[in-house]
Amino acid sequence: VNNNMKNSNELNILFLTIFSILIFNNAYSQDISVTKKQLNAMNRVKMPAFVDTCSSNSGERFKILIIGNSLTRHGISEKIGWNHISGMAASNINNDYAHILFKKTEALIPNRRICMRISTLSTFERNFHNFNLKTIDSLVNYNPDVIIFQLGENVVFDSINTKVVFEKKYIELINYAKGKFNPIVICTTPFFPSQEKNEVIKKVTYKTKSFLTDLSHLYLLDKTNYVKNELNYPGDKSTWIHLGIGVHPGDFGMENIATQIFLNINAVINYNSK
Repeated sequence: VNNNMKNSNELNILFLTIFSILIFNNAYSQDISVTKKQLNAMNRVKMPAFVDTCSSNSGERFKILIIGNSLTRHGISEKIGWNHISGMAASNINNDYAHILFKKTEALIPNRRICMRISTLSTFERNFHNFNLKTIDSLVNYNPDVIIFQLGENVVFDSINTKVVFEKKYIELINYAKGKFNPIVICTTPFFPSQEKNEVIKKVTYKTKSFLTDLSHLYLLDKTNYVKNELNYPGDKSTWIHLGIGVHPGDFGMENIATQIFLNINAVINYNSK
């Protein structure tokens, strides 16, 4: 009887494991087909090369460089109904992941003056095969302590922009951004789930000796990470013209993204302080 029960339990576990994998992979494929259509109108607003902010603390500066896309910062765009500057789709700039991360880092090392430079680089995502690295010299010269690469959501693979080329060019981008220094580098997987992009970014992270922060699981575990599903969102969704805004993280999703990235920053800073 005991053997039969053991065998039955093992079969149940095996069935649940296979079922979970199928559901997870199905979620990946469903979301990819939707977001490709919805993201094309994003990141079409002219933005400055970067935006800087620093805390008022007088301690030694700790500099964070964030290189991202619309999730990191999106300008006002009447065409799509986006009426404020922040990471899309936070209800205000203080609630986007970059500024939440800024506050978390301030609390972690209160004796340092935290400075942050934010740059959007969707041009790399959409044209990585011929991207000119010289265009990020102003970011390299910042000499950051930490670089966060939040890229991949706008990448579409085709006969020119292949996975192999993306891997090669992303590695080149990271190594160039490091400059002559040795900053902590963190790469995120796409917030919009994509198994094939995740696999490429894992390789990039390994080959550049960077840290990996997975964001793709957030929506798969909790659909309210997409702002269109967020309950009690304080922003005004009625102004949105383009459906692509709705698949971005709202305040809830932004908090979760910041927490995921901060786990790496917290671990590295505490390890280095020993």
